[in-house]
Order: sequence, then structure tokens, then C-alpha cells
Amino acid sequence: MKFMVCYDRSDEAKEALKLAREHAKIWDAKLEVANTFTREEPLKHSFIKKTEEKLEEEVKNILGGDAPPYEVQLLITSETSGERLVKFAKDAKINQIFLGIIKKSKVGKFLFGSTAQYVILHAPCPVVTVQKYSN
Repeated sequence: MKFMVCYDRSDEAKEALKLAREHAKIWDAKLEVANTFTREEPLKHSFIKKTEEKLEEEVKNILGGDAPPYEVQLLITSETSGERLVKFAKDAKINQIFLGIIKKSKVGKFLFGSTAQYVILHAPCPVVTVQKYSN
């Protein structure tokens, strides 16, 4: 079984990663932690390598020592983030997606688009959405 976490370094994404870790332990699933980077111009290899290393370290720190098996994916794309995440989920035969969400106004969604909305509507599997709650 494979779970995917759409990870964009937001507080909501960190909460989604923590929840996915707990579900992966219960279901004996592998985690695919996916971060997208939209490329409009050529990127230097050193920039990509530093970004990957930073992402890997951050995920490792959040998951802790008792983490289920996982891989971190930096998906460099010219598509929208939502399109690339859905494509990756299909290609990797993901069973469930975990996604941190931030409430946006209708105007905000119209002007800036919504990766979460695209993934929820087009995903090939169930999507668990996670908000960060303040106590």
C-alpha cells in the first residue's frame, strides 16, 4: 500500500505528513512525500540538489526515528502543481493522498488557483485533507 503526502512546507502540510505517518504505521504503507517546483526557466543542478537535500532533511525531522518507509520526491514541472501531483499519484499507483489545506475565499481561488482543489477533484484515489488547528 502507498500513501502520498503533498508537501509544500506549510504548517498544514506538516500536519498532513504527521497524520500520514500514523496511518502508514497502521496500514503498513510506504509514504511518498511529494513537493512540486514549477519550472519556467532552466535550473542549475546545484540549486536542485540543495533544494532536495533541504526537503529530505525537513521531512526526516518531522517523521522522526520511528518513521515508516518513505521516499521524498521533488517533482520539477512546467505543469501546474495540481496536475503534476495527480499525474504522479496515478503513475505511482497511490492508494491514498494526504493534503494540507488552507481556507481561501472564492476570489482567492479564482485569482491564484487552488492546488488542493485540483487534487481533490482529479485524484485517482481518496484524499484526506488536513487543516492546522490552533488551540
